[in-house]
Amino acid sequence: MIKEKKTQSTNSAMFVFGKRNYKFLLIGLGFVVLGFLLMMGGGSDSPDEFNEAIFGFRRLTLAPILILLGFAIEIYAIMSKAKENE
Repeated sequence: MIKEKKTQSTNSAMFVFGKRNYKFLLIGLGFVVLGFLLMMGGGSDSPDEFNEAIFGFRRLTLAPILILLGFAIEIYAIMSKAKENE
């Protein structure tokens, strides 16, 4: 007689990421979206007029920094190990 091992199925779903990872993913996504929103606009209504606003600090410096920071947070959220008791 061969005894068969019975496998127990758990009711809790096994997720790849923990709660902390998902929080960091959403925070990183927020930084990326905010960066792209800050980069928008600055165009002129008439093609004959030049608007200097496209060369402002907000569009050339702040927005790309926020986007890169958001991508760095996303990478951290993906690479960090989920805690066991979450």
